[in-house]
Amino acid sequence: MRKFFVRIFLLIFLYSACFSFFIFPVAAQESKATLFLSPASGNYTVNKSFVVKVMVNSGEGVGINAAEGVINYDPSYVLVSKLSNASSIFKLWTTDPTFSNSDGKITFGGGSPGAYKGSAGEIFNITFTAKKSGLANVTFSSGIVLAADGKGTNVFGGFGHGKYTISEGAASQEKPVTPTPPEEEKPKGLLPPTPEVSSETHPIEDVWYSNNEPEFSWKLLADLVGVSFEIDTEEKTESTAKIEGVLESYKFEPQDDGEFYFHIRYRNKFGWGQSSHRKLLIDATPPNPFFITVDNEGDPTNPTPKLKFKTNDKTSGIDYYEVVSGETRKKISVQDVEKGYYKTEPLVPREYTYTIAAVDKAGNAASSSATFIIEPLKAPIITSIPKVIINKDELIIRGTSFYPQINVELFIGKDEKSMKSFMTQTDNEGNWSYFHKEKLEKGDYEIWARLIDNRGAKSLDSTKYLLTVVSPGIIESFGWLIIVILLIIIIILILYILYQRNKYILEKRRIKQETEEMKSKLGKIFAALREEVDELIELADQRPGLSESERRVKEKLQESLDISEEFITKEVEDVEKEIKLKERKL
Repeated sequence: MRKFFVRIFLLIFLYSACFSFFIFPVAAQESKATLFLSPASGNYTVNKSFVVKVMVNSGEGVGINAAEGVINYDPSYVLVSKLSNASSIFKLWTTDPTFSNSDGKITFGGGSPGAYKGSAGEIFNITFTAKKSGLANVTFSSGIVLAADGKGTNVFGGFGHGKYTISEGAASQEKPVTPTPPEEEKPKGLLPPTPEVSSETHPIEDVWYSNNEPEFSWKLLADLVGVSFEIDTEEKTESTAKIEGVLESYKFEPQDDGEFYFHIRYRNKFGWGQSSHRKLLIDATPPNPFFITVDNEGDPTNPTPKLKFKTNDKTSGIDYYEVVSGETRKKISVQDVEKGYYKTEPLVPREYTYTIAAVDKAGNAASSSATFIIEPLKAPIITSIPKVIINKDELIIRGTSFYPQINVELFIGKDEKSMKSFMTQTDNEGNWSYFHKEKLEKGDYEIWARLIDNRGAKSLDSTKYLLTVVSPGIIESFGWLIIVILLIIIIILILYILYQRNKYILEKRRIKQETEEMKSKLGKIFAALREEVDELIELADQRPGLSESERRVKEKLQESLDISEEFITKEVEDVEKEIKLKERKL
């Protein structure tokens, strides 16, 4: 997008230039600018390389801010091996410097928001390689230079071509003639030392910084009468800048991006001392804007889509990338995305927003975001699962799915903390079975399943089922033990019954025997009593004069004996009957 606006900007300038060139030819001639080559000539050896700078002289006036042109060369004598605009006065390009060795042509077109005013502004440089001996002509075939007057006036006034002699032998390169500076009077005392320079804004020389307003400080000495310092792109410049006063620090105005050098030297009454040189790396421009495209390879369920993007940083280069998704931040190296994309980790099905930030070596960043959705696989179906099982029984779960040879993850647990996952796999027809080997404790469990393929793609969860695990009954838990105990009890009872029966029989025999003995004795006793009563009665009867009362006593005694004998005899007979009845029952 930035390059598009740059092109529009420069095209407007070029259009204005052409318009002003034809409508106001007099104005164009008043402030002429030239495009030229430096050096314009030189002697070089075959197979050796040499550098030619494409320069612009802004001429008089307000300065220039754009130029374009075409350079021709003979590829039979020289070939272009490299073009570089690293030290260019232009920062915006409608046409980056490009070359074609087959056509022998170099094209360029660039500009800058600010004005350049000077006699030797470098646009870019060309590295030629000498091919064969002879005269190599390097010429401009067209060119335009635009004034920074707000109108895009074309102030182009001419070209400066180059001629280079190529030879087989050793050759010496011509150097631009520079005026010999007047010899300074040799100092008669001790010159000041080389300054020790520090910077809070750019403390380390080989590190890029986004701050384009560098500030430097140095120590002042008591005998100093002057300080000279400046910033340029040359490594060993002897500063000749005229600075009013003796300063101990200085903050520069905003500088362009690139590699610069700060030069400073002290002066005392004996003259100028040696210069101190300090490298300065500035990159205040973020990487080029970019857009992210999501490539799921035509599969909306792909859990690892590729996030494709491309960007670069012209000055310091990309240092690293940062990938942000939700609360997750991940730092990745340039090598991780050298193929032009970042591949996500396996993602669960839902909507995502990824932001990728490109960070250059100065800490400037450009970012872009993309939102996409990971579609789920079709959920598995549980076709067979018990509602209640005994905790010693094996849990068997069966189901089906739309996918053959895919992993099935089952979740079993009472709550989220105790939830465990177990794996099985579908067969060629998508059916699956799971046999749970672990013993489940008593309680209520929640069970569901989901699918995971080899890519890491996941399905939605299946329907959730409740399983109740109960403990077995006493008989089920202690079956054999109870049977053994019962058998022992039965045996003991049988033995006890046999013992009691035997005891009863013995007791019954004893009672029967005693009853018979008692019956026999009672018979004898009553017989004896009768005999005694009879004898007493007979004696009483022989006595004369037995009174009426004595006769009644006699009768009562006989009656009592009869009743007693009858009663005792009956009781004995009842005992005998009872004994006989129990014998029949036994």
